[in-house]
Amino acid sequence: MTKPLRIVDLTNGWAGPMATCLLGDFGAEVIKVESPSHMDWWRGAGLQGSDDGPKLYEQSPTFNTVNRNKIGIALELTHPRGRELFKELIRASDILVANYPPRILRKLGIDFAALSAVNPRLVMVTLPAFGNTGPESEYVGFGCTTEAMAGITGVTGYEGGPPQMLSNAIGDPVSALNACFASLVGVFEQERRGAGVSVDLSHVEGLLPLNAEALLDYTVNGRVQEPVGNRHPTLAPHGCYPCAGDDEWVMITIASDAEWQQFCQVLGNPAWSRNESFATAAGRKAAEDELDAHIAAWTQNHEHTALMEQLQQAGVTAGAVLSGPQVMSDAQLAAREFLLAIDRAEAGTHLYPGFVPKFHPTPSEVRTPAPCFGQHNADVFGRILGLSAEDIQQLESERIISQTPFLP
Repeated sequence: MTKPLRIVDLTNGWAGPMATCLLGDFGAEVIKVESPSHMDWWRGAGLQGSDDGPKLYEQSPTFNTVNRNKIGIALELTHPRGRELFKELIRASDILVANYPPRILRKLGIDFAALSAVNPRLVMVTLPAFGNTGPESEYVGFGCTTEAMAGITGVTGYEGGPPQMLSNAIGDPVSALNACFASLVGVFEQERRGAGVSVDLSHVEGLLPLNAEALLDYTVNGRVQEPVGNRHPTLAPHGCYPCAGDDEWVMITIASDAEWQQFCQVLGNPAWSRNESFATAAGRKAAEDELDAHIAAWTQNHEHTALMEQLQQAGVTAGAVLSGPQVMSDAQLAAREFLLAIDRAEAGTHLYPGFVPKFHPTPSEVRTPAPCFGQHNADVFGRILGLSAEDIQQLESERIISQTPFLP
């Protein structure tokens, strides 16, 4: 392929925008399409404590994180002319990523059947919560919804307590990775077949592998797993232990009897650690309450990051539980230059997560910050679709495109 892929991003929230952000980081030209009457709702996320200025929708850190390396337009798809222009954009593009329920795409006349007639080589990746088929296909959902439906919520929490959601909507980034991968595979299929392909992703199905242990335990053994907190079905110790300071913790996992002996050396081989029942994984698991009490009494006298380093140097798996500020100042992330300072209109300069895959000698780069609302209307409709300045002005006057959302 001699030129960058052109991707139309008809998504909102986290999963879809993250998928196209990754593709943009890899060098694709990504065109984010919002509606003047229904802007990406992620623009309103994470704004607690912000000044209620006239362009609050440009200040969302979450939106600005997953929409870098994109150009943005605001096009009213409920208007016939808006749909015509959208189809012209599809004609000039390689991939469409959309995360709307299938009924919305059908209602607008922009489902795969309609768009592949416009561009027979189109790769269309859709990632609604429950997929495009089945009795729940028209349901809507967030990350917490799909976690629950994948059984993850049912095994999360503490023994004897109610099910708990994960603190982050893990279904979204998982679906984003699946959609990014599927988009690239779709391009290979496009080249192989000489025709386009429709890719149907379900957030729920994407999460099932994360719950594979519980599902297989039921399938093979007939057991229904219950929440066990930070513990592991077979390993002990395996938990989060208090450290010196205010709400500081360290995660410790002992995966073998040899690692247990290394851990005991760091402990100083106290009398309790020489209990013969602790010498084997089965014995440690059987006496886990007693074991955890001994370990917690020891860890609470140590600073969490120093203890992590001491244990790691001894070959023991451990990780300090870092707060947000501690993550931002973490020496490992700094050494890898992961956090990037990005300046964006209306939001200023802030640190954002950088690139996870690091390519050498062709590293990814932030070519553009997240687009302001409708920022690139003139560029896209002029450069790509060939409209004149007068045509673009007419579209604005008819409220088919806009650089400001039609707020209620």
